[in-house]
Amino acid sequence: MARLAVLISDYEMARDDDRSFIATMAAMIGVAVALATAVVAVVSQTCQFAQTDDCVTAHDALLAATPLPTLAALAYMQMLGVVATMRSYYIRAVETELQTYAVDQLVAVPELRPASLVGVMTEIVSLRRGRLGYRLLYLLIYFCVVVVFGGLALYVALRLGQPWQLIMFIVYGLFALLFTVEVMATAVGGNSLFFKHAARYAARTLDLSRPEPPHDEERKLWSYLLVPRTADWIKWIIVPAVGGLLLWAGSIRLDRDELATAAVVWLMLEGLIYTARYQWNDIIGLADDVAHPARSARKRLPVGNSNPTMRRNVRRSAVTALARVALAIGVGVYFDLAWVMACLICSVFGVAVLYEALRRRPASDRPERTTPVTVAIWLAVGLGYVLRAAVACWLIGLGPHDARTWLVAGAFGAFGVMFVTLTWALEASSYCREVDGEIRYAPELRAKPQIAALLPYTGKPVAPGSHSKDDADCGDETMLEKRGLLISPWNSAALIALLLSAPLGVLMADGLDMPAADTRLGWVALVTAVAAVAMLASANTRVRTLVLLAGTVGLAATQYSLGLQPGFGVAPWLVFAGCYVAFRSQSYTSLTEGLEILAKVLLYRIDVLWRKTRSVLVSKRTEALVWEDRPGGSP
Repeated sequence: MARLAVLISDYEMARDDDRSFIATMAAMIGVAVALATAVVAVVSQTCQFAQTDDCVTAHDALLAATPLPTLAALAYMQMLGVVATMRSYYIRAVETELQTYAVDQLVAVPELRPASLVGVMTEIVSLRRGRLGYRLLYLLIYFCVVVVFGGLALYVALRLGQPWQLIMFIVYGLFALLFTVEVMATAVGGNSLFFKHAARYAARTLDLSRPEPPHDEERKLWSYLLVPRTADWIKWIIVPAVGGLLLWAGSIRLDRDELATAAVVWLMLEGLIYTARYQWNDIIGLADDVAHPARSARKRLPVGNSNPTMRRNVRRSAVTALARVALAIGVGVYFDLAWVMACLICSVFGVAVLYEALRRRPASDRPERTTPVTVAIWLAVGLGYVLRAAVACWLIGLGPHDARTWLVAGAFGAFGVMFVTLTWALEASSYCREVDGEIRYAPELRAKPQIAALLPYTGKPVAPGSHSKDDADCGDETMLEKRGLLISPWNSAALIALLLSAPLGVLMADGLDMPAADTRLGWVALVTAVAAVAMLASANTRVRTLVLLAGTVGLAATQYSLGLQPGFGVAPWLVFAGCYVAFRSQSYTSLTEGLEILAKVLLYRIDVLWRKTRSVLVSKRTEALVWEDRPGGSP
């Protein structure tokens, strides 16, 4: 009977919370409507919207912040909704338990047993399997929220200056994306949400160990030939991001034909030329990839299970790479860009030849030692980022004789060295085990001195080990979380990139017209240098994040006080410092599997949404019969 008393008490408290939730949500809806109405009334009185004699002068920053109260109300409502979803599933579990104590059905409703109210209501209000009319009303409410809030934010943004437009699009766009994902996870995926976190709670309280993830199979050859390096997709955004921001910040304008030409050059560079270069790199480094402890996660050229299969895959990859280069030349000839494509091919493969020549130099007996060759390799990997940044500048009309091109290219070259050395340091950790505070690397790492030489900069002693690469476990650790040695390849490159972000930010904030002797650059450079040194000296991710935020606020305030546009001026700092902070908090496992996990989650959500939509369109019983092979389905 004690168990029954606990269940009844738990059920009553949960139902009281449910009633309070309904009252709170009703009040919050009224608050959100009132806030939206107030925002419309306030902004309509400002001079940006009403060109009258009695209009009120308001700064763009104030107007950009006017939708924030409505945003906060919507966020709070969604947070309440998550709690309500979890409570609903828990109440149903308690009801099921209570029904074991009340076996007889209700007299007035013989189909039901006592403690069935929430379960019956769920058959109507559930967005997964509830009444169609209720689900349509819910979608209508969500559509109205999106239209009202999105329309209000867009209405305000279109009347503001470019930097504040950019800030509003980024901030409110990210909120809209997060809000949509959370609504779908709560409404449609409530079942998975509840049981996932219930299992996590049980595992933590009962000290259960999580099951090991299944071993990934080798990548299919056709998938590799289509997209060789999925982990390098992030590099695709460099050209459009650099060119787009410089266009938006400056006075340069491109017509439709010039934009089309830029798009063609970008697609040929990333989709054909660089992809062919990656395939060549994978063929050259096939032996190293086969011996890599995280071979399946890297998703490089598949080798199969026999030598004939390996030779066939290498030949097909080589033929595909040559076909990509030939197609790039053909597209260049068709669009009268043959000379451009020839220069890009020579540049990309020229850097590749230099890199491969340096990498083939014989390693020393102690590969963890830094040598002139390893330093040359670290510098060579930044040339690809220099090339991408230079191409972006050329596409918007900044030629090689323009000092602004060299500033952008130099900043992104230093950023590239930082990016790659951080990645390689994490990759080197996947060969290592830590024994008594000493990092010991597997013998297979001797073949990669360019990454082995990065290990001592983590701040721990390094020595050769005798363990197998399969027994290495440091790849699951955040080896770069601690400060390590201040003078390290990634810190040196990060310092250069962050210092160059000062003139680059001022250049963008001043519309690409800043004179070289502008005194405002000195103040911005001083704030940037202080923030950069504090960033590199930070002991952990939490401190680095605080420095990132403080540096952003300090730079924005400094640029605003100097009459610059802080929305553009802080962009280079945010990109370089944000990537630095993110990489220092990663392990090699999370780095290699993060994008893949994100892609799988996205595809799963799309599949779930499609199946729910299909069940509405064709009925659940038809879906069960046709797609799930359950004749007749459930009534």
